[in-house]
Amino acid sequence: MNSVKPALADPLHWFDDYYAVGDMGEGAFAIGEPLYGQCNFSYLIVGTRRALLFDTGPGVRDITPVVRALTALPVEVLPSHLHFDHTGNLHRFGDIALPDLPQLRSQVHGGLFALKFYQSLGFVEGFNRLPFRVSRWLAPGSTIDLGDRRLQLISVPGHTPESVVLFDLGANRLYAGDFIYPTDIYAFLPGADLADYAASARRVDAMLNDGTRIHGAHGCDRPSVVDVPTLKRSDVRALASALTRAATTAGPVGKGWFPRTLPVNERMTLLATYPWMSR
Repeated sequence: MNSVKPALADPLHWFDDYYAVGDMGEGAFAIGEPLYGQCNFSYLIVGTRRALLFDTGPGVRDITPVVRALTALPVEVLPSHLHFDHTGNLHRFGDIALPDLPQLRSQVHGGLFALKFYQSLGFVEGFNRLPFRVSRWLAPGSTIDLGDRRLQLISVPGHTPESVVLFDLGANRLYAGDFIYPTDIYAFLPGADLADYAASARRVDAMLNDGTRIHGAHGCDRPSVVDVPTLKRSDVRALASALTRAATTAGPVGKGWFPRTLPVNERMTLLATYPWMSR
């Protein structure tokens, strides 16, 4: 973990000596971890009746004091996917939702959801896989009603099989998790699928408009200042194009180093095509 605090761009400010928080308006708050190597961002969306926390970070620090300082409403937590850097604080919450997928339902034993070894990847940085209780299963395509704030849950397999994004149609915002973010995008980890990822990108692009603001789960792409990671529809189109090229050229295992590096645009690079990703 870094020890020197970087500069923060508006609307971010330091909450304490670790977390940065930004009020993005329209009931949305960015919760960043600029001192953590992957510079994670989680998002709290607040309605009139309840709130939803999208991702929880790796669990280097307890995120609940930040959330409680931002809202007194009941908070439901939904991870964008199950990698360790997005699920590290899940066990601290009593109301946890997951996408209603058969493969995830099968991981509940004795009332507890157990993360799989390669599903979590926590061993990479020494994080434990902590079990948790699922309080609600959300059907892909369903609407999450927070009271005066509605979010559509969209399944986007590719980065992982269970990856989801949230679309706030009222605010014209997409909360993207690791589906897209402005830096190196990993598309070669266990469970990844380039063809599925490309199809998800094309489907999401068709749902957006040129005014949609997209907020990813990792930032710090500019070393001099940390900002809320924000992208545009054109970035999704560029990602879809790069993923389609990568899926087409993956083929049988060939020579050379993996993962292959494929430029997406001036802000993003796709790390792609490990052998297991070929169909």
